[in-house]
Amino acid sequence: MPLSRLSKNIIYNFFGQGLLLVLGFIAVRYIFKQLGEDALGIIYFTLTINAVLCAVLEMGICSTIIREVAAHFDNQLGYVRDLIRSFSSFYWIAYVLLAAVIYFGAPILIDKWITLKTIDAGMATQVLRIMGISSLLALPRSLYASLFRGLQRMEFNNIIDVASSALQQLGIIVILAFGGGLLAVAYWFVISFGIGILSYILAARRFFPWKAFVPGYCPVVVARNLRYSFGAMSISLLSMIHMQSDKIIMSKLLPLSLFGFYGFAYSAVSKTTLLTSAVAQAAFPSFSSIFKTGDRDNMMSQYRKLHDLICFGAVPFFGVIPFVALPVFGFVFNPDIARMLLVPITFLALGFYMNGTLNVPYVFSLAAGKPEVSAKSNFLALFIVLPATGLLIYFFGLSGAGFSWVLYNLFSYLYAVPIICSECLLLPVREWYTHIFKIFVVATLTYGIGWIFVEFMGSYSIVSLVLAYTGATIVFLVCAYFMISKELRETLFEYLKFIKIKFPILNK
Repeated sequence: MPLSRLSKNIIYNFFGQGLLLVLGFIAVRYIFKQLGEDALGIIYFTLTINAVLCAVLEMGICSTIIREVAAHFDNQLGYVRDLIRSFSSFYWIAYVLLAAVIYFGAPILIDKWITLKTIDAGMATQVLRIMGISSLLALPRSLYASLFRGLQRMEFNNIIDVASSALQQLGIIVILAFGGGLLAVAYWFVISFGIGILSYILAARRFFPWKAFVPGYCPVVVARNLRYSFGAMSISLLSMIHMQSDKIIMSKLLPLSLFGFYGFAYSAVSKTTLLTSAVAQAAFPSFSSIFKTGDRDNMMSQYRKLHDLICFGAVPFFGVIPFVALPVFGFVFNPDIARMLLVPITFLALGFYMNGTLNVPYVFSLAAGKPEVSAKSNFLALFIVLPATGLLIYFFGLSGAGFSWVLYNLFSYLYAVPIICSECLLLPVREWYTHIFKIFVVATLTYGIGWIFVEFMGSYSIVSLVLAYTGATIVFLVCAYFMISKELRETLFEYLKFIKIKFPILNK
């Protein structure tokens, strides 16, 4: 059985995100060792501010592009071309506006918001301007990346992302190895971001004519997608507020050096969503395409397979985080900082796992044309989760910041899931909760006992950590085999047969 387009996209996303995770550790170690804590802090502060600003003006365009390209590329290419031209106009105008905001707002942010220790305000302002304006290219770049997701050709996304990230990290290492400073690193960000967006445009030319990349405006196209884009925009904006609120609040309440440590830890843990994000990114255009045909049985079968693939398959990825935190972050920073980050990282791992279990229901609701469900959930969370985040950080510091991500996803469990189950999935909500609860129980018992073994050994050596994690993972996977849906089990057996046929040497 040859690999389906969905399966290929999951594999491309999985390995692409995995390589990006590895590459990220290398450059950060060099930055911390040679430029210091504040340099690391200002870099992650800039990237955080940019993520928030990009979300403010993302306008739901990426989700709309993916959905419309997946549904109409084969039979309405002219419409798709006008869609790209119209939305690229919005993005490039947004880029110019945000660039002006960063340029004129940088001195105010440096003076009024963050606490510096080792670098002066003038240098910090200059770096914030250079890196901020260049990294804003992520806004139009996300539009061009969405084209490949809509086409379900995600090998292009991952090749470009991995290559540009590798180039960026390698450039940083070379600059620092030859005695370059923070400004040189900032200017290298300008070059690497420029190369990345140019690569996307050139690759997209394989599928779209040059005219599609010339900004324009088609009122019919905009009117046709306004409602859906507005709903998706609300989700994007509010989700980003919740994802970045802990870091924004922390940058005010805590020293910039702690912000840098937490920012990198958050980024590292978020990269371990490689399975959940790989599946979600591949599922959205696939669901959108199937939804257009009205084949609900096929959609639900695919939903059960992908949901179980994430809920069970992601556990070993997030379960490993507490076991590797001390040696990995001890290597990147030092043992004291690694111990300080252990509890926050564990909370982040739990929060990102919970968020991963919501990914497939979420993209299912988007494909079904119901973005308002998640949008309303995120809006209500502003009044419940956001104030709690400030209090948690104020009283518990880094650990409170990590737990705030758990709290946000718990709120989504309680509010959004029942609505998605009743209006989109047409499943009893008790069935969804029971399924997730069983997985949590098995994961807690297996990996909890593994950590107790480490504590009992009285040593956090790599050997004891590896033995504990490996044993816990084997037991969990055995249990998972008997708990996964029939659809996923059959699919796994089919792929196993395919691998044996494709690689007969494995049968010997």
